Amino acid sequence: MSLLPYAAQAMSKGFWCFPCEPEEKTPARIHQDRPKEDAPWVVRWSEVASNDPKKAVEWWSYQPNFNVGIACKPSGLLVLDCDVAKQAGALRDTPFGYLHDRLGPMVDGDDVLRELCQRFAGDGEYDRLMQTYRVCTASMGAHIYLNWPEGVKATQASPVPNALDIRGSGGQKGGYVLGPGSVTKKGMYVVEHEAPILDATDFPWIVELARERPKPARVKPIYSQPAHTSYGGIVEKLRLTPEGNRSHACYWAACAMDDDGADLDQALELLIPAACEAGLTEREAEGTIKSAYRRSKS
Repeated sequence: MSLLPYAAQAMSKGFWCFPCEPEEKTPARIHQDRPKEDAPWVVRWSEVASNDPKKAVEWWSYQPNFNVGIACKPSGLLVLDCDVAKQAGALRDTPFGYLHDRLGPMVDGDDVLRELCQRFAGDGEYDRLMQTYRVCTASMGAHIYLNWPEGVKATQASPVPNALDIRGSGGQKGGYVLGPGSVTKKGMYVVEHEAPILDATDFPWIVELARERPKPARVKPIYSQPAHTSYGGIVEKLRLTPEGNRSHACYWAACAMDDDGADLDQALELLIPAACEAGLTEREAEGTIKSAYRRSKS
Protein backbone atom coordinates (compact mmCIF):
# COMPACT_ATOMS: atom_id res chain seq x y z
CA MET A 1 0.00 0.00 0.00
CA SER A 2 1.37 3.42 -0.96
CA LEU A 3 1.42 6.15 1.66
CA LEU A 4 1.24 8.82 -1.05
CA PRO A 5 -2.45 9.62 -0.32
CA TYR A 6 -1.55 10.29 3.33
CA ALA A 7 1.30 12.59 2.33
CA ALA A 8 -0.95 14.45 -0.09
CA GLN A 9 -3.66 14.79 2.55
CA ALA A 10 -1.15 16.16 5.06
CA MET A 11 0.04 18.72 2.51
CA SER A 12 -3.57 19.72 1.79
CA LYS A 13 -3.83 20.73 5.46
CA GLY A 14 -0.88 23.07 5.02
CA PHE A 15 1.70 20.73 6.52
CA TRP A 16 5.25 20.65 5.16
CA CYS A 17 6.27 17.02 4.68
CA PHE A 18 9.30 14.87 3.95
CA PRO A 19 9.92 11.11 3.68
CA CYS A 20 10.97 8.92 6.62
CA GLU A 21 12.27 5.36 6.50
CA PRO A 22 9.59 2.67 6.08
CA GLU A 23 8.44 1.44 9.52
CA GLU A 24 10.80 3.90 11.23
CA LYS A 25 10.84 7.49 12.52
CA THR A 26 14.19 8.48 11.05
CA PRO A 27 14.51 10.58 7.87
CA ALA A 28 14.75 8.49 4.70
CA ARG A 29 18.06 7.26 3.35
CA ILE A 30 19.10 8.81 0.06
CA HIS A 31 20.15 5.51 -1.53
CA GLN A 32 17.37 3.01 -0.86
CA ASP A 33 18.86 0.50 -3.30
CA ARG A 34 22.03 0.05 -1.24
CA PRO A 35 22.44 -1.89 2.00
CA LYS A 36 21.70 0.32 5.00
CA GLU A 37 25.23 -0.07 6.38
CA ASP A 38 26.64 1.20 3.08
CA ALA A 39 24.27 4.14 2.73
CA PRO A 40 23.59 5.75 6.09
CA TRP A 41 23.17 9.21 4.56
CA VAL A 42 19.72 10.64 5.15
CA VAL A 43 17.77 13.47 3.59
CA ARG A 44 18.24 16.86 5.23
CA TRP A 45 14.63 16.90 6.32
CA SER A 46 14.56 20.51 7.48
CA GLU A 47 15.79 21.65 4.07
CA VAL A 48 13.76 19.39 1.78
CA ALA A 49 10.41 19.50 3.63
CA SER A 50 7.84 20.68 1.11
CA ASN A 51 4.20 21.57 0.69
CA ASP A 52 4.32 20.85 -3.05
CA PRO A 53 2.23 17.77 -4.04
CA LYS A 54 4.62 17.18 -6.95
CA LYS A 55 7.41 16.48 -4.46
CA ALA A 56 5.14 14.01 -2.66
CA VAL A 57 4.54 12.17 -5.95
CA GLU A 58 8.30 12.12 -6.62
CA TRP A 59 9.23 10.80 -3.16
CA TRP A 60 6.49 8.21 -2.74
CA SER A 61 6.82 6.96 -6.30
CA TYR A 62 10.44 6.20 -5.47
CA GLN A 63 9.47 4.31 -2.28
CA PRO A 64 5.71 3.89 -1.67
CA ASN A 65 6.27 2.77 1.94
CA PHE A 66 8.08 5.90 3.10
CA ASN A 67 6.53 7.16 6.33
CA VAL A 68 5.21 10.73 6.34
CA GLY A 69 7.31 13.17 8.32
CA ILE A 70 5.73 16.53 9.22
CA ALA A 71 8.15 19.40 9.86
CA CYS A 72 6.61 21.55 12.59
CA LYS A 73 8.52 24.79 12.07
CA PRO A 74 7.55 25.55 8.44
CA SER A 75 4.08 24.11 9.12
CA GLY A 76 3.58 26.65 11.93
CA LEU A 77 2.77 23.89 14.40
CA LEU A 78 3.32 23.00 18.01
CA VAL A 79 2.62 19.33 18.69
CA LEU A 80 2.19 18.06 22.23
CA ASP A 81 3.40 14.45 22.29
CA CYS A 82 1.74 12.48 25.08
CA ASP A 83 3.69 9.28 25.63
CA VAL A 84 2.19 6.16 27.12
CA ALA A 85 3.57 4.96 30.45
CA LYS A 86 6.65 2.78 29.83
CA GLN A 87 8.43 2.65 33.16
CA ALA A 88 6.92 2.40 36.61
CA GLY A 89 7.76 5.40 38.79
CA ALA A 90 9.26 7.44 35.92
CA LEU A 91 7.73 10.65 37.31
CA ARG A 92 8.60 9.98 40.95
CA ASP A 93 11.52 12.44 41.03
CA THR A 94 9.85 15.13 38.90
CA PRO A 95 7.57 18.02 39.97
CA PHE A 96 4.72 15.61 39.20
CA GLY A 97 5.94 12.92 41.56
CA TYR A 98 2.76 13.23 43.61
CA LEU A 99 0.86 11.71 40.68
CA HIS A 100 2.68 8.48 41.43
CA ASP A 101 0.88 8.26 44.78
CA ARG A 102 -2.44 9.53 43.47
CA LEU A 103 -2.74 7.61 40.20
CA GLY A 104 -0.29 4.74 40.59
CA PRO A 105 3.22 4.17 39.23
CA MET A 106 2.34 4.00 35.52
CA VAL A 107 1.46 7.66 34.94
CA ASP A 108 1.51 8.65 31.26
CA GLY A 109 1.52 11.84 29.22
CA ASP A 110 -2.24 12.14 29.12
CA ASP A 111 -2.39 12.03 32.93
CA VAL A 112 0.20 14.80 33.12
CA LEU A 113 -1.58 16.89 30.47
CA ARG A 114 -4.83 16.67 32.43
CA GLU A 115 -2.96 17.84 35.53
CA LEU A 116 -1.40 20.76 33.66
CA CYS A 117 -4.80 21.81 32.27
CA GLN A 118 -6.32 21.72 35.74
CA ARG A 119 -3.40 23.52 37.39
CA PHE A 120 -3.12 26.38 34.89
CA ALA A 121 -6.71 26.86 33.67
CA GLY A 122 -9.11 24.85 35.82
CA ASP A 123 -12.10 22.68 35.03
CA GLY A 124 -13.01 22.22 31.39
CA GLU A 125 -9.58 23.14 29.98
CA TYR A 126 -8.61 19.59 29.09
CA ASP A 127 -11.91 19.01 27.25
CA ARG A 128 -11.44 22.32 25.41
CA LEU A 129 -7.93 21.32 24.34
CA MET A 130 -9.18 17.96 23.08
CA GLN A 131 -11.28 19.77 20.46
CA THR A 132 -8.22 20.37 18.30
CA TYR A 133 -6.84 18.07 15.60
CA ARG A 134 -5.44 14.95 17.28
CA VAL A 135 -3.56 11.86 16.12
CA CYS A 136 -3.25 8.52 17.90
CA THR A 137 0.34 7.26 17.65
CA ALA A 138 1.42 3.70 16.95
CA SER A 139 2.21 3.19 20.64
CA MET A 140 -1.30 4.44 21.58
CA GLY A 141 -0.03 7.81 22.71
CA ALA A 142 -1.36 11.08 21.28
CA HIS A 143 -0.13 13.97 19.15
CA ILE A 144 -2.11 17.13 19.88
CA TYR A 145 -1.74 19.76 17.15
CA LEU A 146 -1.85 23.52 17.76
CA ASN A 147 -1.09 26.50 15.51
CA TRP A 148 2.00 28.15 16.97
CA PRO A 149 2.27 31.98 17.03
CA GLU A 150 4.62 33.42 14.43
CA GLY A 151 7.79 34.91 15.87
CA VAL A 152 7.70 32.89 19.09
CA LYS A 153 10.27 30.13 19.40
CA ALA A 154 9.26 26.91 21.10
CA THR A 155 11.56 24.94 23.36
CA GLN A 156 12.95 21.55 22.39
CA ALA A 157 13.21 20.46 26.02
CA SER A 158 10.47 18.25 27.42
CA PRO A 159 8.49 20.05 30.15
CA VAL A 160 7.87 16.70 31.83
CA PRO A 161 10.49 14.06 30.85
CA ASN A 162 9.24 10.53 30.18
CA ALA A 163 5.67 11.76 29.71
CA LEU A 164 5.11 14.92 27.65
CA ASP A 165 7.32 16.07 24.79
CA ILE A 166 7.13 19.15 22.58
CA ARG A 167 7.70 19.32 18.84
CA GLY A 168 7.76 22.83 17.42
CA SER A 169 10.00 25.61 16.17
CA GLY A 170 12.87 25.24 18.67
CA GLY A 171 16.50 25.12 17.67
CA GLN A 172 17.68 25.91 14.17
CA LYS A 173 15.49 23.37 12.42
CA GLY A 174 12.52 22.78 14.71
CA GLY A 175 11.13 19.33 15.42
CA TYR A 176 9.05 16.84 13.47
CA VAL A 177 6.46 14.13 14.01
CA LEU A 178 5.22 11.20 11.97
CA GLY A 179 1.89 12.00 10.33
CA PRO A 180 -1.27 9.90 9.97
CA GLY A 181 -0.86 6.82 7.83
CA SER A 182 2.72 6.25 8.96
CA VAL A 183 3.46 2.74 10.16
CA THR A 184 6.03 1.49 12.66
CA LYS A 185 6.56 -1.94 14.13
CA LYS A 186 4.08 -0.96 16.87
CA GLY A 187 1.26 -0.06 14.48
CA MET A 188 -0.21 2.82 12.48
CA TYR A 189 -0.64 6.53 13.21
CA VAL A 190 -4.33 7.37 12.77
CA VAL A 191 -6.41 10.53 13.11
CA GLU A 192 -8.21 10.31 16.44
CA HIS A 193 -10.11 13.59 16.16
CA GLU A 194 -10.59 15.26 12.76
CA ALA A 195 -11.12 18.96 13.49
CA PRO A 196 -9.66 22.39 12.72
CA ILE A 197 -6.36 23.01 14.46
CA LEU A 198 -6.81 25.39 17.37
CA ASP A 199 -4.44 28.30 18.02
CA ALA A 200 -1.93 27.90 20.83
CA THR A 201 -2.72 31.49 21.80
CA ASP A 202 -6.15 30.24 22.92
CA PHE A 203 -4.18 28.45 25.65
CA PRO A 204 -1.76 31.10 26.99
CA TRP A 205 -0.34 28.74 29.60
CA ILE A 206 0.76 26.35 26.83
CA VAL A 207 2.55 29.19 25.02
CA GLU A 208 4.41 30.07 28.21
CA LEU A 209 5.14 26.44 29.05
CA ALA A 210 6.52 25.78 25.57
CA ARG A 211 8.29 29.11 25.01
CA GLU A 212 12.05 28.72 24.61
CA ARG A 213 14.07 30.20 27.46
CA PRO A 214 17.56 31.68 26.96
CA LYS A 215 20.22 29.10 27.60
CA PRO A 216 22.05 30.00 30.82
CA ALA A 217 25.66 31.05 30.50
CA ARG A 218 28.04 28.22 31.25
CA VAL A 219 31.76 28.33 31.89
CA LYS A 220 33.50 25.54 30.06
CA PRO A 221 35.97 23.45 32.03
CA ILE A 222 39.67 23.93 31.30
CA TYR A 223 39.91 20.39 29.97
CA SER A 224 37.06 20.19 27.51
CA GLN A 225 36.44 18.56 24.20
CA PRO A 226 38.14 20.40 21.30
CA ALA A 227 35.94 22.56 19.13
CA HIS A 228 34.59 20.94 15.97
CA THR A 229 33.74 22.67 12.73
CA SER A 230 32.54 19.31 11.48
CA TYR A 231 31.13 16.53 13.64
CA GLY A 232 32.01 13.74 11.24
CA GLY A 233 34.63 12.31 13.58
CA ILE A 234 32.24 12.18 16.54
CA VAL A 235 29.51 10.60 14.45
CA GLU A 236 31.86 7.99 13.01
CA LYS A 237 33.27 7.09 16.42
CA LEU A 238 29.75 6.57 17.75
CA ARG A 239 28.74 4.53 14.71
CA LEU A 240 31.66 2.12 15.23
CA THR A 241 31.30 1.76 19.00
CA PRO A 242 31.33 -1.90 20.07
CA GLU A 243 28.60 -3.49 22.16
CA GLY A 244 28.83 -2.73 25.87
CA ASN A 245 29.89 0.89 25.47
CA ARG A 246 27.21 2.26 23.15
CA SER A 247 25.17 4.31 25.65
CA HIS A 248 28.30 5.87 27.12
CA ALA A 249 29.60 6.72 23.65
CA CYS A 250 26.27 8.27 22.66
CA TYR A 251 26.25 10.38 25.84
CA TRP A 252 29.86 11.47 25.26
CA ALA A 253 29.11 12.42 21.64
CA ALA A 254 26.08 14.50 22.66
CA CYS A 255 28.05 16.25 25.43
CA ALA A 256 30.83 17.06 22.97
CA MET A 257 28.39 18.59 20.49
CA ASP A 258 26.61 20.53 23.25
CA ASP A 259 29.90 21.90 24.59
CA ASP A 260 30.81 22.96 21.05
CA GLY A 261 27.59 24.95 20.68
CA ALA A 262 25.54 22.58 18.52
CA ASP A 263 21.82 22.75 19.28
CA LEU A 264 19.75 19.74 20.31
CA ASP A 265 18.14 19.43 16.86
CA GLN A 266 21.52 19.11 15.19
CA ALA A 267 22.68 16.53 17.71
CA LEU A 268 19.53 14.44 17.27
CA GLU A 269 19.77 14.59 13.48
CA LEU A 270 23.42 13.52 13.35
CA LEU A 271 23.72 11.16 16.30
CA ILE A 272 20.51 9.10 16.23
CA PRO A 273 21.28 7.36 12.90
CA ALA A 274 24.85 6.64 14.07
CA ALA A 275 23.66 5.32 17.43
CA CYS A 276 21.09 3.09 15.72
CA GLU A 277 23.81 1.67 13.48
CA ALA A 278 25.87 0.94 16.62
CA GLY A 279 22.95 -1.04 18.03
CA LEU A 280 20.91 1.34 20.18
CA THR A 281 17.21 1.77 19.51
CA GLU A 282 16.00 5.15 18.30
CA ARG A 283 14.25 5.80 21.64
CA GLU A 284 17.38 4.86 23.63
CA ALA A 285 19.53 7.15 21.50
CA GLU A 286 17.08 10.07 21.71
CA GLY A 287 16.78 9.72 25.49
CA THR A 288 20.55 9.60 25.97
CA ILE A 289 21.16 12.65 23.78
CA LYS A 290 18.45 14.68 25.51
CA SER A 291 19.87 13.64 28.88
CA ALA A 292 23.28 14.99 27.85
CA TYR A 293 21.75 18.32 26.85
CA ARG A 294 19.69 18.57 30.06
CA ARG A 295 22.88 18.30 32.14
CA SER A 296 23.92 21.75 30.93
CA LYS A 297 20.70 23.26 32.26
CA SER A 298 21.07 21.82 35.76
